[in-house]
Amino acid sequence: MDNNLISWLLSTGLDEQRAEIYLACLSLSEATAKELAQKLNIGRTAVYDNLRVLEERGYIKTVFSGKRKIFIPLHPKELYKKFEGLKLQLKDLLPDFLSLYAVEGTKPFVQIFTGKYAAREVYEDILATTKKEYVYFSPQDLTYIMVDKNYIKKWIGRRIKNGIHSRSLRIKPREVPGIEWLGAGEKYLRQVRYLPEYVDLKSSVYIYENNIGVISTAHEDSAFIIHSTDLSFSLRQIFEFMWGIAPR
Repeated sequence: MDNNLISWLLSTGLDEQRAEIYLACLSLSEATAKELAQKLNIGRTAVYDNLRVLEERGYIKTVFSGKRKIFIPLHPKELYKKFEGLKLQLKDLLPDFLSLYAVEGTKPFVQIFTGKYAAREVYEDILATTKKEYVYFSPQDLTYIMVDKNYIKKWIGRRIKNGIHSRSLRIKPREVPGIEWLGAGEKYLRQVRYLPEYVDLKSSVYIYENNIGVISTAHEDSAFIIHSTDLSFSLRQIFEFMWGIAPR
């Protein structure tokens, strides 16, 4: 048996014998328990027990040919769809998992992303997690540099569609002129105020629910998501103080 295939099937939760039975069945396209037992040199009772579990988990299905039971393996393309579907389900449920962690867990944790699409991880997490509003400190030109223009424009549209509001503290001299969809206004569910001109920032910091998203400079080419109830609360208090004294 191919060790790489066995290793992957083990990672999905199968034990080694069940993984071998699935691959043996796959190599035959369909088989009886007797044929699988002979191919793998294991007892027919063990084959039946494992086939029952494989069928329960969706790797095998049973059909009858007269009195004979025939076992048909899940096609590799269907296997891909099965796990892609589980991945999408997990993505949809991730906010619920994280909210449970926020309630029950006490230890913060950090995710680190690097490369061309690092910043997108923060933006996608904001959409997946935020219920009503997020706040952020940001040099506007950094967003324009770090994120693909078409992506961020569509992302803003998705945010608006979800009814998620934002408040931004920016640096006025670093505004990007002529880009309406990065501006303030009810149309974009965004309010903007400005930090003093002597203040500068080299990262964008987003505070949403119990998370902090940090998008670093193009030079560092990285982004971070910090999951921490206490730290997000503290940073939001700092933001609210700055918001209260910042000019519109």
